[in-house]
Amino acid sequence: MTFIVQFLSAMLTALFIENIIFTRALGTSWMFYLIKNPKELLKYTGLLMVVTTLSGLLAYPLRGFVYNSEYRHLLLPVLYILAMAVVYIAVYFFIKYALPKQKELFGLNLGVAVFNCATLGGLLVASNERLDLLSTLGYGIGMSLGFGFATLLLGYGLTRLEYCRVPKIFRGVPIALIYLGLLSLAFYGLIGHQLPT
Repeated sequence: MTFIVQFLSAMLTALFIENIIFTRALGTSWMFYLIKNPKELLKYTGLLMVVTTLSGLLAYPLRGFVYNSEYRHLLLPVLYILAMAVVYIAVYFFIKYALPKQKELFGLNLGVAVFNCATLGGLLVASNERLDLLSTLGYGIGMSLGFGFATLLLGYGLTRLEYCRVPKIFRGVPIALIYLGLLSLAFYGLIGHQLPT
């Protein structure tokens, strides 16, 4: 029972409290593309979940060796990038041979889901917090779902802003960034940090 609670705790923390978009602004450039193409969002979120979970699972046993090195700050990102590359190759060949009809649907999304700052950032955050294997997997799934949640929330807000009288100079990306900043402050308040005095 404690394993389930630990897994769900890491997943919900990554989903709501430490949302990868709202707290660290990782993956925002691709998020703006997905707002315009909502059909791609579900595929991208699923691929992001698979890639983050498998990369965390693959790199977790090797993480202990890197922690003992004095160059761990240099080796840890390299370890995760190599794990992400292995997962990319495995998922690519799985889609190519097991799901040949789906190959074109996942083509662009697979490369972007793997080699993305949100994927690497989520793995590094789980590593810096020294989460165990179950929490790392929960954090990866929660981070991916949090990315999809943040994209839906931002997309909904931007469609509502189209009906408002926004000054001409703020239309488009500036109002999107202001809205994203306000949402980030709201989610940052959930964590309970105090502002420096």
